[in-house]
Amino acid sequence: MNKHIKIIVSLMLALAMLMAFSACSSKSSENEETTEEIVTEDAQSEDSGQNPVMNFIGKYDNGGCVITVAADGADYATFTVEWGLTDDEKETYIFSGKFDSDTLTVNYNNSTKNILTLAADGTVTEEKTAYSNGSGKIIFHEDGTLEWLDEKEGERLVDNTVFTFVNPQ
Repeated sequence: MNKHIKIIVSLMLALAMLMAFSACSSKSSENEETTEEIVTEDAQSEDSGQNPVMNFIGKYDNGGCVITVAADGADYATFTVEWGLTDDEKETYIFSGKFDSDTLTVNYNNSTKNILTLAADGTVTEEKTAYSNGSGKIIFHEDGTLEWLDEKEGERLVDNTVFTFVNPQ
């Protein structure tokens, strides 16, 4: 009889453990579903508090021109473009605009182009403003590239010039 009691107690303990594991497992999957729902809702919510441009900040290069992207406010982006013409001269463009999350674009109409003269050590010796009313568009792509389409005549790069993400800011 003592032997039968041990078997019954062992079976009851094993059954209790199985029920506990089962309860924990279902509770865990419920928590995972809830967490996934919260994360999905948060990512889709425009009220999450994070500027969507944060997904694209950093430097982009096309082999001769570098664009630095920064987030500004709730949904704006600021761009700084540096284009080395020669060892002692480069052009810079600075502009900003509101990020459109649906099209992954930023339209701007406030571009300023400066021409910088550089000393041998790279310091700026002279700065001239070429214009301050440029307009255009930046298009971000999911593959980590962007396109810069400047509308100022003579400023446009070759159509479909792609800039590749280099590193974070």
